[in-house]
Amino acid sequence: MALSCTLNRYLLLMAQEHLEFRLPEIKSLLLLFGGQFASSQETYGKSPFWILSIPSEDIARNLMKRTVCAKSIFELWGHGQSPEELYSSLKNYPVEKMVPFLHSDSTYKIKIHTFNKTLTQEEKIKRIDALEFLPFEGKVNLKKPQHVFSVLEDYGLDPNCIPENPHNIYFGRWIADGQRELIESYSVKKRHFIGNTSMDAGLSFIMANHGKVKENDIVFDPFVGTAVYL
Repeated sequence: MALSCTLNRYLLLMAQEHLEFRLPEIKSLLLLFGGQFASSQETYGKSPFWILSIPSEDIARNLMKRTVCAKSIFELWGHGQSPEELYSSLKNYPVEKMVPFLHSDSTYKIKIHTFNKTLTQEEKIKRIDALEFLPFEGKVNLKKPQHVFSVLEDYGLDPNCIPENPHNIYFGRWIADGQRELIESYSVKKRHFIGNTSMDAGLSFIMANHGKVKENDIVFDPFVGTAVYL
């Protein structure tokens, strides 16, 4: 599907589990919050990086308030298959979209995220320094910045064959994190009673999201298992 020029581009960083349920969950939640799944990517497969077109930041934030399949979402400012392509993409990003987050009264920090490869601190600093052409006018604040930006590098899926250079590099403004912590909060290990039909917490949240369940909805579940009140 081609990207619409009226939609903003966002980058989703996905969790690497329950892979077959990730796409249905994201599609369902976008519909729930008034959006529609739109992307230029032909396939998602096992990649943790998804580029989506979403009508508004509010919809992006609402998506992250529910998803357990996505870790984070970023407003995508640039993307390339090499540093040079990334820098060129960033230079073509509309300055008027950057300015509200780069003015002199703001604070910020830049994070480096890599998938399937570990970088040294020196390598991370080198990548951050290479972005000096961006019109940052605010002050760096590593503890409580107003705005967080990320460079995300994708080194593929094979841990036994890690390339020297990333397949794709992204740069974006962090918007929100997903609800991955709920999986641990409601872990089966923390339940007072475990029956033969106890369900994985992550799958429970995914099912509710697939069903577009909202607050005060009535859900009919004929397969309640042990149905133990906890």
